[in-house]
Amino acid sequence: MTRRSEQLLFRWAPSLAGAGLYLLFAGLWLYAPQAYSRLLLVTGAAPLEAHPFGDFAAILQAGACWREGVNVYAPSVCMHGGVYNYSPFLLRAAYLPIGLQDQMPGGIILGVLFLAALAWLPPAQSRAELLTRICATCSETVIFALERANFDVVIFLLVMLSVMLLLTNRWAALAGYVVLLFAAAMKFYPAALLALVLRERRRQIFIVSAAIFVCAVGYMLAFSRGTAAAISILPGGMSFRGVFGALNLPFGLVLVHFLPVFTLHPNLAQYLSVVDRPYALAYKTLATGILAFAAIIAAGMAAPRYTQTFKNLGQKQSLLLLAGAITITFCFFIAQNITYRAIFMLLTLPGLWEMANQSGDFARHRILLLICAILFLLWVDFFGDLVGVSAIFLLKPSQQAYPEFAFWLFAQCVWWWVVVQFCAIICCFFRDSAVRV
Repeated sequence: MTRRSEQLLFRWAPSLAGAGLYLLFAGLWLYAPQAYSRLLLVTGAAPLEAHPFGDFAAILQAGACWREGVNVYAPSVCMHGGVYNYSPFLLRAAYLPIGLQDQMPGGIILGVLFLAALAWLPPAQSRAELLTRICATCSETVIFALERANFDVVIFLLVMLSVMLLLTNRWAALAGYVVLLFAAAMKFYPAALLALVLRERRRQIFIVSAAIFVCAVGYMLAFSRGTAAAISILPGGMSFRGVFGALNLPFGLVLVHFLPVFTLHPNLAQYLSVVDRPYALAYKTLATGILAFAAIIAAGMAAPRYTQTFKNLGQKQSLLLLAGAITITFCFFIAQNITYRAIFMLLTLPGLWEMANQSGDFARHRILLLICAILFLLWVDFFGDLVGVSAIFLLKPSQQAYPEFAFWLFAQCVWWWVVVQFCAIICCFFRDSAVRV
């Protein structure tokens, strides 16, 4: 194989592997629907509707209801009893000539754009990195996001576009921040990425900061009521499956402690009996705060280990690493998140591999461990289901919850460790920015 062919392979192989898997699922949905559902169940991305792209359809339905004057933030017949919990700014897309008839083509276009965009990432530099990137691209997290055509896929594409613009020149960088503002207006959490302005010169920081302030004031004047309604109904999770966040570990331990039976699959009545228990909210809030404080201290202590290798990163790898790390870290601490949001960890892999290649043995092993942990988290529900199924076959019914609980506890510890490492890398960025400014 020539050097040129190898470069093309290392750049396009993850996208092509993802495209092959995408076509497999498409073929199964068309010709073997039962096999399609079973395969999704095996990967941990079980479908919630008979048709794919359900999240995209929900947004289209909300837009159609909003055009008719329905309050989409409250359950209604038009919303099939559900609610809309995205930004009111996104509802303005209802003015575009799109509707529920665009569910299938829209979902397919999103999937194709996502897989094509991955080829813009810096190509893998070794077979080990290539294998890691392919496994990440074909992970259950990516399958889940694309099968649902969740709007996080759109935000992922907008973040990649903004990074592309930030890498071009000073004036294109301004357009990159506009893209991030646009993304934040639609899904809130990309606002954290505006911290990337600290990489600019002092004058550029002032201009962008002033624009951010003006846009934030204008947004709140126009959409404050809808934003408050959306935030008040943001979905949470049971902590044991399908979600990640700082709240997961404390809330899960509170549930396990107070549930009338030891299980990771409580019914609604059991769940509500714990949630309504006196001081349950105080327990999990206090514990989450203590863990977050400890994580920040640990990140500050770990940051010097990454300082030099982070400085030596290429600009593209550095920006992508920061974009992924900031997004995951902010979302982790701010709320519980459905696991498809972990697709942003794909952005961190090129930078982490380059840092590993530039590091000495001890630091290299630490970064490689971080890469393995990310890959584990991208497949975490698959492994969790595997543990659960094994427990059913190998243990008595009264013992089946114990290995599931042990695995869940391990997964939560991995999440916290990964976020601490991300925080340490972000600290390196802030320190470097403070020195330059």
